[in-house]
Amino acid sequence: MAGMDRNSNHSLTRWLARAACLALLAGLGRLALFAAIEREAFVPKPAGAFTPESFGTPSRQIVFASSQRKLRASYVQAADPAAPALMICHGDDENLSDWAMVQALLYREGVSSFVFDYSGYGASSGRPSVNNLRQDGLEAYRRFVAETPLAARRYVLGYSLGSGVLLDIVGALSPAPSGVVIGAGFATARAAAVATGIVPAWLAPLLPEPWDNEAQVRKLTLPLLLAHSRSDELIPFANSERLAGAAAGPHRLVVYNDLVHNAAIEGDQAARFWAPITAYLRSGQLDPAEAGPTGMTDVDGVMRSERR
Repeated sequence: MAGMDRNSNHSLTRWLARAACLALLAGLGRLALFAAIEREAFVPKPAGAFTPESFGTPSRQIVFASSQRKLRASYVQAADPAAPALMICHGDDENLSDWAMVQALLYREGVSSFVFDYSGYGASSGRPSVNNLRQDGLEAYRRFVAETPLAARRYVLGYSLGSGVLLDIVGALSPAPSGVVIGAGFATARAAAVATGIVPAWLAPLLPEPWDNEAQVRKLTLPLLLAHSRSDELIPFANSERLAGAAAGPHRLVVYNDLVHNAAIEGDQAARFWAPITAYLRSGQLDPAEAGPTGMTDVDGVMRSERR
């Protein structure tokens, strides 16, 4: 009987060792697959020619450090130093030049703005990765705070790719911003990867989840304004519906009916996209017409609903 017990113990040990090896190989394979996809997922855009001065608006072009990398940023101070200020985490395949027109628009609306290029984007050095963009976002916020000592309120906005960057760090921002704006955001990085064709749907569950925006907004207590078009051709509108449904704190979903994904930086659509957002930034209320609301607002006048 003792021999049988020893044989059984040896068999169990060998089985556990094989299982551990298989689990380790599967884990390493999963990480290797994620690393390969991560290299393909980011589309850094080289620096462009436009600055806010191209649109008649004064700015300061800034260089700051993120670990060993040098990042570029553009800061536009509103005429009133106490004006509300907005830090923007922009989308993929974009750079400071693409947002110069937006900074001019915000200046005319009485809002200061700070936009920065992630590692590898524009003239910023380094290469993009989830970890690098996290560091970039944290360092950018520190610089944003330093540039806006008199601002009455500070807000942060994540657009498309930037929604993942921002919601990944929002809980670590100090001092905490007055509110969060998410434009054309995704529910999870996996959902975005499938929607944009980076990975097939069957492969997504096998990947790590670097940016779970849905889980992050579930924990968020800051006021949250979501803005998304039903006609978004890149990130489906259902993503923002998921985020609104998950949000536990005060929130509002602003809905557009016929804007493209990049409406925020498109010259013929930007004014419509930004109108409800600048109203929020100036007033400090999610809906200036109603006190403390949460829910959905269709800016084209089709529907307004409240969720309590």
